[in-house]
Amino acid sequence: MTNALLFKEWKKTKWFVIGAFIVGAALLTYIFLRLGRSFRMVGMEHLWDVVINRDQFLLRELKYFPLAAGIAIAFSQFVPEVIQKRIKLSLHLPLSNKRVVFTMMGYGLSVLSLVYLLHILAILIFMGVHFPLEFIISALYTLAPWYVAGLMAYVLLAWICLEPSWKRRIFNALIMFGVLQLCFLSDFPGAYAFILFAVILLPIYILPFGYRSVERFKIGIQD
Repeated sequence: MTNALLFKEWKKTKWFVIGAFIVGAALLTYIFLRLGRSFRMVGMEHLWDVVINRDQFLLRELKYFPLAAGIAIAFSQFVPEVIQKRIKLSLHLPLSNKRVVFTMMGYGLSVLSLVYLLHILAILIFMGVHFPLEFIISALYTLAPWYVAGLMAYVLLAWICLEPSWKRRIFNALIMFGVLQLCFLSDFPGAYAFILFAVILLPIYILPFGYRSVERFKIGIQD
């Protein structure tokens, strides 16, 4: 039954997952071509000056891609559940409600993480050819909060969609906006180095919120 539920989630989201992968690949290709052109035109010395002395981050075009991917996959997965009342059918499967909700969210987080990991792997391979280890570590510290923001956006949007009360949905949306701001406070290279662990834990902390909204739905909370 769990496999059937996972297949249902894939059917709903497959084009959004494939789209996120294609857009991400196209964005990386553009960045790598731009940097390659800079290597040839101005040389590595100029780029090092930009990075070290002017505190510029060379991969800024990636800033909102993880967020957009997380939002797109969450909408494709949970909006049909609410609009078409599919959530009622899902909760009547011969599985516990907790297992249904966390299977659905686990699926979304898994495919989103796969897209992100492929992205980061491509970045590591490219930077490993052109930059020293210190630069790569600094870049990862800068990139990590943006990818965590994508995971948080997914979890928080699931929470908003599954919430049966419109008043609470609006309140939850305000919380989502405030929480996501934490991941975009600075573009300074390595700015999140000392608090990265706390930022990474945020999606884990907010993961149960969606199930609590489902419990409210089960006891008859109305819009």
